[in-house]
Formats: sequence, C-alpha cells, structure tokens
Amino acid sequence: MNILRRFTLLLLLSLSSLLHVSAQEESATSPIIPAEPEVEAPEEVIGTLILIDESALQVLDLLEQMTGKIILRRQDISPAKINFNSRGSINKSEAVLALESLLTLNGIMLTDMGGRFMKAVPATDVNRHVPEMLIGSSLDLPASQQIYAKLFRFDYLNAELASGTIISPLLSQNSSFITFAKSNALLITDALINLQRIERIIEQADRPQAVREEIKFIKLDFVQAAEMQERLDNLIEGPLKSYLEGNTSVTADERTNQLIIITHAGNLETIMGVIASVDVDAAPLTGSEVFQLRQAKAEEVVPIIEDIITGQKEGREEDAKVARENETARQNPAAPSPPPSPAATASASATTESNSSLQFSNFVGLSADERTNSIVAYGTQQDLKTLKELIEKIDIPLPQVRIEAIITEVSLNDNQASGISSLGFTLTEGGELSFGGALFDTDGNVITNTAGGIFGSGFSFTGNVDGLINGVLSAAESDSDVRILSTPTIVVSHNEEGIVNVSESRPIITSSTSSLDSGTNTRSSVEFRDIGIQLTVTPLIGADGSVQMKIEQTVDNVAGTTEIDGNDQPIIGRREATSTITVNSGEVIVLGGLQENRRNESNAYFPLLGKLPVLDKIFGGDSTDYSRTELIIFVRPTVLKSPNDAKNMTSEKLSVIEDGEIVKEYLESGTTGGIYMEGSKFEAKKPVVIDKSRPRSLRR
Repeated sequence: MNILRRFTLLLLLSLSSLLHVSAQEESATSPIIPAEPEVEAPEEVIGTLILIDESALQVLDLLEQMTGKIILRRQDISPAKINFNSRGSINKSEAVLALESLLTLNGIMLTDMGGRFMKAVPATDVNRHVPEMLIGSSLDLPASQQIYAKLFRFDYLNAELASGTIISPLLSQNSSFITFAKSNALLITDALINLQRIERIIEQADRPQAVREEIKFIKLDFVQAAEMQERLDNLIEGPLKSYLEGNTSVTADERTNQLIIITHAGNLETIMGVIASVDVDAAPLTGSEVFQLRQAKAEEVVPIIEDIITGQKEGREEDAKVARENETARQNPAAPSPPPSPAATASASATTESNSSLQFSNFVGLSADERTNSIVAYGTQQDLKTLKELIEKIDIPLPQVRIEAIITEVSLNDNQASGISSLGFTLTEGGELSFGGALFDTDGNVITNTAGGIFGSGFSFTGNVDGLINGVLSAAESDSDVRILSTPTIVVSHNEEGIVNVSESRPIITSSTSSLDSGTNTRSSVEFRDIGIQLTVTPLIGADGSVQMKIEQTVDNVAGTTEIDGNDQPIIGRREATSTITVNSGEVIVLGGLQENRRNESNAYFPLLGKLPVLDKIFGGDSTDYSRTELIIFVRPTVLKSPNDAKNMTSEKLSVIEDGEIVKEYLESGTTGGIYMEGSKFEAKKPVVIDKSRPRSLRR
C-alpha cells in the first residue's frame, strides 16, 4: 500500500515535468506574439500530501526528489514513524518546508553542505557536523528548517546581556549560541527560519536608545531640596506608584537647593503641581516662647507639665496599640486574641474621646531657667497656646496665712495637774473650758476639743479671741508663775513650712585631738546646737477659709552635765509633740501638756562654823527641791487671700501700737514728718528726708 502511494506521488511529479517541457516546446514553435508584461510564474502545485506511518528514511527519500539534492544520512537515524496530512493542495516549497519541519520535530536536522549535498544528523549532534556559515543577511533566503550558523554583531546592545534577555528565549530546542565578549558578537546555530526571525528582532533592538524622558532642574525657594525629594519619593512609592514608578527619578542638590527630575514628559505637569503647592512661604510648624513666672518656681512647674505631656503620649500609644490589635483581629478572625488589659479596654472604649482631648503634639518640649525663673517652651502654635493657658492657671499667687503665737511657761505647784488654770481658764470634768467666768461651747464662743481627752492635745477658740489673748497676757503680767517666753508672728504661704525658733546656740564638743610635740596640746572640734523652743507650722489653706496646720513642737533644755574625757558635756532634755489641727481663719489653737520636772539642789550653813569639819553637819545642811513647769502655746492663723489683706492688717496693727503713726508715715513718705524721738519724748524738729537710693553709710 505504501509503495502504491509513493508510486502515485512520483507519477504526479513526472507528469507535471512533462507538461512543463511540452509547454516550452509549444511556445518555441508557435508564432511570435507581442510580448505581454512579465508575470511571476506560480509555484508548482503537487496536490494533497499525506504521510501515514512513514519512516524517517522514506521522508528523506521524498525530500530528495522534491529538492533535487542528495541527502547523506547516518545509520543511527531515528526510526520514528511520521504522519502528516496537508488537508488540501500545497505547492512544492510548502511541501519541502513541511517535510523538513517533520524531520526536525523527530530529532533529525538537515545541514547544507553546498552544491547538491545535504546531511541529515541527529539534532543533539548538529554542531559537530559543521553547519554551513551564513554570511550577510539571511532574510533573502527561502525559509527552511535546515540548520545554519550565523554571526550576529551588535552595535548598541551588549552581547552578554542580549544573549540572556533577548536571544535565549528565541532559540529552538536543540540550537546553541556562543558569546564573543571582546568583539561584542554572538554565533548562533539554529534552523534558518528561526535565524531569520532572530535577525529581524536584532535589527529592531540593536539601535541607539531614544531618550523618552525629560530632565528638569527646579530651584526651590522655601523648602529644603532633601525634604522635597523625600516627599516626592513617598508619592512615587505610594499613591502615584502605578504612574511614576520605573520612569521617574528625583535627586536633590543640597548645594544649590535644586531638584533634578528625570521623568516622562506626561508626568511633569503632575510633579510640578506638587512642588508648586508645597514650596510656598508658610509659617513654621513649630516655634519657641519664653514664659516668665511671677509667683511659682520654674523648676517646680516644669515637672508638673511634663507629667501631663507624658500621660497624653502614653494614651496615644495605647490607642494605637489597641487599634493595631483590633485590625489584626479583623484580618485574622481565627487567630486567638490576647486578653485585653484594663487600661487597653478603657482606652479602646474611649478612643474617640481621648483623641479629641489630647492637646499636645509630639514636638512639644520645655525646660526651666532658674536664673530668670522662666520656662522655655518649644512646639506647635497650638502647643504654645495650651502651655500658656496652663501656666497662667498654675502661676497664681498662693494664699498666705499669718501665724501669731504666744509661747508661755507656767510653773506648777504640787496641786496643779495643768498650768491652764494659771492663765484664767477652768477645765471642767466634761472637757469644757471657761475663761473669765464665760463658758466657751459650740453655741457662742466656740471651744472645741480637737483631739479629745485631757487638755494638752489642743483646743480651738472662736468668738472674742482678742479678749482671750489679752486675758492671757494680763494673766502673765499679774501672776509670777506665768512667764511669756516669746510672742512671734510669721507669715507663711500655702503648704510652705514656717519656723519659730526661740533658743540659744551652745557649743558641744564632738571630737578632741591631742599633740605631744611641745607638751600636751589638745584641740577640740565644736558643734553649735540650738537649745530652746522650736515651733514648726505647715499650713494648708482651704477654699472655704479653713486652715489645716501640721504643728511640730520641740523644746530642748540642759538637764545637767556629764564629764567625757575630762570635758563637761551638757545633758540635753527634749520634749516633742506633733499634731495636725484644722481651724477656721482667726481661731486660736491652744497647745499644752509639755511639762518638765526639774531637781534643784541647795545648801545652807552658819557663817564660819558651817565650813569647819564635823561642825558643818551641825551648823549647815543640803536641801533638794523639785519644780514642774508646763509649756503652753497659743497659735492663731489668719488667712491673707490677697496682698490687700496683708496691707490692711498691717495698718490695723500700726494703729494700735505705740509710735505706729510715725512708722506708718515713714513707710509711706520716707520721712518722719518733723518728729523724732529723743529719750521717751517726741519733739518737733526740722523734717529729715531719707534717700533710700543711697547706701545706708552715706545717708544723713
């Protein structure tokens, strides 16, 4: 059957040749006809080409008949079975191309040896059989699957780069190439039809690159070039990524404050619009300001504001953390979420409220200048405005309190349990006091036992407190057992410590050093210690006019002496009491109960005889007496809410004290008004003007 088909195909080819010869002979014997325009003769049609299980050798034989060439073949040609159906009439060149392609697909490559000979070799071994080298362009040759080698030289492309990016994807399965880096060329071995395709692509690719982008130099007036570059890069990598990435480059020249932009012409309008909108003369985002304080201390105010700023910053961070956790939980609903902390829960439930109430930005900062008592602040305009409002609310004059004290010492006899009776007070069994026959209770002149229990813990008095104080002073004048130790008056600000110290400094030896260089020489180190009465008061002034006072009483006295290393050292007795009492302005606090027992030794003797031995026991003798004293302190706080209150109180005092008018006139005018004191009398003299601007040593 195969032989019959092959015979039929050869018969068709022979008949077509005979018809072609007959046509030539007929044209030679026919009369000469005027020449017609030349028309390209159509290719020879061979009809429908059908191959069924043909071997490679049979296809090679058929190809020899169609091409008129002798095909040399190896003995190990692939025994593959080849099938083909042209599904219609085809011409000879199409049939040759089809047969060559079928052989290539089955691992058989054809190489032209020149002249009438060709070689059929396995595709994996084609290069060893030295395929024909094509010189010049291959585009003029008829397309075929025959294997050729061609050297491609590049003028603009890099051969090594082109071989990997352009050539490799275009090569056939069993083709190859060799790179010549120095000559910038490629030697490619492949089917002719594929070499023609590669040559056409290289003709289009190996050209000088056209510059499609434009280079623009932009001078900035207000924004730094580096800052503008960063903003444009963020746009290129962010919202405008799909438009500008890959074809736009921005470089900052800090020396000239210019931007060098390389981009496509179509992008320039967008980029120039962004630059024009940003590079404008605008007020700076941040600034600095110095806040001068009048009342508060800068070093104390700064930590308060910094605590507020830190708290707000932590709140923002907590909000951001909760937002991230919520976003993660939303994206990964299956992932277990960590249990929320109480702070995080509160922050999450009030994120909107906290964000709206946060006032300070991340740029805010402040520092205290102790020399000028100022706060140097830095931040946005809103930060500075908020700081100003906050500082104005903090930097206000604190209320003051004038503390008047009467420190008395009462000598007690054996029948007295307390010295309060010596001052005109009567202590009842119910814990109430009466003074001058009038009982102080909660309905009139109030007496409140603030600590409860016996007197000595503290009493507070309201009502006619001036009469009370005058009564105490009168009792001290009329009773020898009552002694006024001190009547100090101090003015203390809110929450500031006030100290009343009525004492004397006595030397106490702390260490001694002996030297034997020139006899015995002893040097002692001495420390002076205050011995007496110290009253410390720390007031807290309430908005309702009440005063809470922490009162610390300390009484030191020399109880005796002792000898240490040959030095007499005092034995210091100490009595302390601490109490906290809340009273209204103008009330009197009575503190007592600090009693002291003293031992007094004395001797008496008869003159002359009392000093003789043996007789001194008859005519002389020693005696020991014991005495008790109690310290009673009256304290009256008066709130001074403003400087005017202090001024009015000073005027009141000057109006009742002796020589108050002279002092008042001097304070107001700087002169004594023609009156000066000589002895105990006042006489009119020529007014003396005191120049306060001159040093005291030069005043006359």
